[in-house]
Amino acid sequence: MLVAVYEDDAEEFLRPLTLARPVYTLRCGASMLYEKITLSVEGHIVFYVRSMLLDVAHERLANAGGVHALDDVKALMRDEDLLIINGRWLFDENLLKLEDGVTVKEGEPVYALIRKNDVESMLRGCGNIGEVLKRVVHELGTREADGVRFVKYPWDLMKYHRLELERDLERLRRLRSWERPGGEGVYVVGDKEDVMVSGSAKIYPCVVLDATSGPIVIDDDAVIFPHSYVAGPCYVGRGSWIVGGRISGSSIGPMCRVGGEVEETIFQGFSNKYHAGFVGHSYIGEWVNLGALTTTSDLKNDYGSVRAPAAGRLVDTGMIKLGAFIGDHTKTGIGSLLSTGSMIGIMCNLVTSGEPYPKYVPPFTWYVKGRVWDWVGVDRMIEAAERMMARRGYVMSEAEKKLYRRLYEETVEERRRFSESLLTGRYG
Repeated sequence: MLVAVYEDDAEEFLRPLTLARPVYTLRCGASMLYEKITLSVEGHIVFYVRSMLLDVAHERLANAGGVHALDDVKALMRDEDLLIINGRWLFDENLLKLEDGVTVKEGEPVYALIRKNDVESMLRGCGNIGEVLKRVVHELGTREADGVRFVKYPWDLMKYHRLELERDLERLRRLRSWERPGGEGVYVVGDKEDVMVSGSAKIYPCVVLDATSGPIVIDDDAVIFPHSYVAGPCYVGRGSWIVGGRISGSSIGPMCRVGGEVEETIFQGFSNKYHAGFVGHSYIGEWVNLGALTTTSDLKNDYGSVRAPAAGRLVDTGMIKLGAFIGDHTKTGIGSLLSTGSMIGIMCNLVTSGEPYPKYVPPFTWYVKGRVWDWVGVDRMIEAAERMMARRGYVMSEAEKKLYRRLYEETVEERRRFSESLLTGRYG
């Protein structure tokens, strides 16, 4: 069977997180959305993405399968059954029913199955994946799905985070063998069977691993330094360090450096929160550096529902606890304050004035003490990103540089309006 994972138009509601990455490379729980599919579905898996991201996606998904633009449907013309999966679905193999037609959730396609005898007729003349799905709906019909969880807004990643984290940790328990924590001065609270440690991980003395509220996985080459309290459910990814403090209910992607107080938060990967400061119910992208004492608010003083920006307007999230969403390559200065439901774009540089930042900051914004530095060009931003990546032994590719330069030009007007709004005091 051929399996095609694709992005749909609702991707725009997940920006700024998806501005420079395919939607299915977002992390929810211990894994990225596409990994939930590749670990569970048998068959040859290919990925469909916006044309703008094609070259970058080829690099990031090099080991996961072929990558195609949304309008390249000819690549699906094979003599085998075709399963098309919406990349925003928090995939659950128990909900996958291999029946002809399109399975929908409140009108949105979740997945579609086309038998090999129908593939050519369903794809002939279609210009993109969306047109294919419309034809399948017309020809083969739809069925409503129960229990499907979609990621439509950034806060859905937090809404479903704990459930997905628990599911992912149980999957990891089954997929491979783990060691139990040991060593002098390492304290386990709860069942030791719920603490799974890679043989290449290192845990120093004066560490507490508390599994009473959920399992803990400490992956390959991760390091837990002294005076760290880690409470489950929690995932510490490959090569990441916990450098002291209290980490609870969180997913730390690969190669991160995390300390202080972190609660119910997702780190996409390669990011730093080395120092004191609270980050709660938040999503931190890749290559983010949070300066010392950077703090997010995740609860309003009136305990009311948090409103957050999405597609140019404030939306009631229906969530009482919600922190900040920070795009890839963004940096915050020491003492930075972020209010509930903040959305910070990619490649921003934020320097505090002693007050919380605006609730929405556009991509590529250098926000310094209440003003926008509009004379800072994208090449300088790329150079700063390259210096950070070099500290982990990584090099920014030419495809990434090209993408960031293009996105910078496409968001010029948004930054201009933001700068003007600061002068009038009319910003979110």
